Amino acid sequence: MSKNECDCLSNGYQRADFTPLQRTGYGIGFHWTTDTMPRVGPRQPYRKAVESFDVAAFVQQAVDAGAGHVLFTATHSRHYLPGPNPEVDRILPGRTCERDLLMEIADHLAKAGIRLIVYYHHGTDGPAQDPAWQAAVGSLEKDQARFYDNYCRVVGWMGEHYGYKVTAFWFDAGYGLLRRGAVPWPRMTAAAKAGYPQRLVCYNSGVENHECYTSCQDFWAGELCRLNYRPRGLLTPAGLPWYSFLDWHPHVLWPSCGQWVMDALARDRDWSAPPAESVGDYVRSFQLAGGTATINLLCYQDGTVYEPDLAVMSVVKQALR
Repeated sequence: MSKNECDCLSNGYQRADFTPLQRTGYGIGFHWTTDTMPRVGPRQPYRKAVESFDVAAFVQQAVDAGAGHVLFTATHSRHYLPGPNPEVDRILPGRTCERDLLMEIADHLAKAGIRLIVYYHHGTDGPAQDPAWQAAVGSLEKDQARFYDNYCRVVGWMGEHYGYKVTAFWFDAGYGLLRRGAVPWPRMTAAAKAGYPQRLVCYNSGVENHECYTSCQDFWAGELCRLNYRPRGLLTPAGLPWYSFLDWHPHVLWPSCGQWVMDALARDRDWSAPPAESVGDYVRSFQLAGGTATINLLCYQDGTVYEPDLAVMSVVKQALR
């Protein structure tokens, strides 16, 4: 199998059923990270922000947006988790939280009939990204065996711990792994499905990139930053179900990339949201292709969604729900 091709029936891998995620219609996503800023004032320490996060109010916003699923970051940029993980504690103490925020979000979403997708970033995409974690996890070593052992133990524990409450894992920065040589994709996917074999898995290959790194994934990661990108056919060029993870705000410094996080650069700017009609048409295009879309909304450190973003999704709800 060439690097640019993906036969999802090769190597005996059986794709998980995409139907449960497809039936959600559309969802919303959040890059709630160590870089996320409050509405005013200095950023709280990450653990304190986790402790003060209002889950009920956060989930109500998903209901107001008509979301059938929510994508929430477990790690991004720096490898901190909003919950427990003894494997992370073993590798580098001080990177987890006592409050299991992911579990609480999953339980509150379930009561509202909303599914949860967990976003995970390995934290080793380039030497400047979280050097302490990279050194501790083994990603800087010539032999990557220890790194992948740790990766699979961290992700596998999460899979077992959250079980069926996590419908899918959205894994970022697959390209960062490819730079370092052979990647044990089948082993990583097996770890991601621990505790719930029907869990969906995808690996991000970059903005609008259909390059398929492995047959051992279940849907296209679909990182997109413009509303005029539309699917063709019932499967992607790599033969995967259609999915879009869209950010409609151009980045402050790199307009071709989305402004995914309400960070220090983004907080003091006015961000205009697109017309609700355009968003609704975009979502419908993925639904008609048998897929679904997740719209990334900017949010503050307390979990409050940026009002213009939520207002658009509230109108979309009236049109599509």
